[in-house]
Amino acid sequence: MTGREKNLTIYESEPGSHLYKQRISLESIQNEFLKFGFTPNQARVYIYLAKSGPKTAAEVYKTLSFPRTETYFILHALQSRGIVTGTLNSPAIYAALPLEQSIVAIINAEKEKLNMLSKQAEELLNLWKQIPTFAAENTDRVSEKMQTLQGQPQIFSKVSNMISTSREEILIFGSIKDLSRFYHSNILDMLSNSIVKVKIIISPAKTMPSFAETIDKKRIRLLPESSKDNQCFLIKDNEEILMFLRNTTQSPNDIFAMWSDSDALVDSMHRLFDYSWDDGEVSR
Repeated sequence: MTGREKNLTIYESEPGSHLYKQRISLESIQNEFLKFGFTPNQARVYIYLAKSGPKTAAEVYKTLSFPRTETYFILHALQSRGIVTGTLNSPAIYAALPLEQSIVAIINAEKEKLNMLSKQAEELLNLWKQIPTFAAENTDRVSEKMQTLQGQPQIFSKVSNMISTSREEILIFGSIKDLSRFYHSNILDMLSNSIVKVKIIISPAKTMPSFAETIDKKRIRLLPESSKDNQCFLIKDNEEILMFLRNTTQSPNDIFAMWSDSDALVDSMHRLFDYSWDDGEVSR
């Protein structure tokens, strides 16, 4: 290791350097943390504390080259999630819980949120039933609808509903990263067990990813020549479409999608899917 490398952090390392392989591994781990609701910088701070041991805030922001105020904000957020502790002395020393304990803490917190929502839902339904239905003017006109969705839980809940209520056909166009998140959310299991017609185009891809092997290969086509991995949409029964406007190249909280039952939009995207399907390669 050269003298220059000793003064560099892992995140500043360059290809060919001693630290670069560690940098690639850390960035892969960081991407996994995003699935648990971390921002990229929160993941870097947690990883740094977990791997380097207790540090002061100054040591954190100097090592990671973060703004001072942002570092304190991140440390406070991680403390609020119960995965980082801070001493009461000044300057405070921050330490990360072991990863196993942190995962348990995060999962338990999400379970508690679900329990609270379930109880609040019962109360809301009871109050709702006490309110009489207001008279409304009947109309035979049916308008096309649109809905925007942000965040992986909301979007994937919509995707699951579209698949479970499909009567004829589900078409999916997406990248390997998109399909990977579908796999981790059990959406691919729903597709493999579905009795409706399923077609999936993976773009860009030259080989079928291992996590998609539970699905009949006849249902999958690959587009190896595409240079973009930010296109993803799902069509249900040629009646509904869900389009990712920001897909899984973003963090789980930042992905953004639009759902619509617009005939014109569904028809246009269905035609695009059919053209891409004809140009795609059969997976092997």
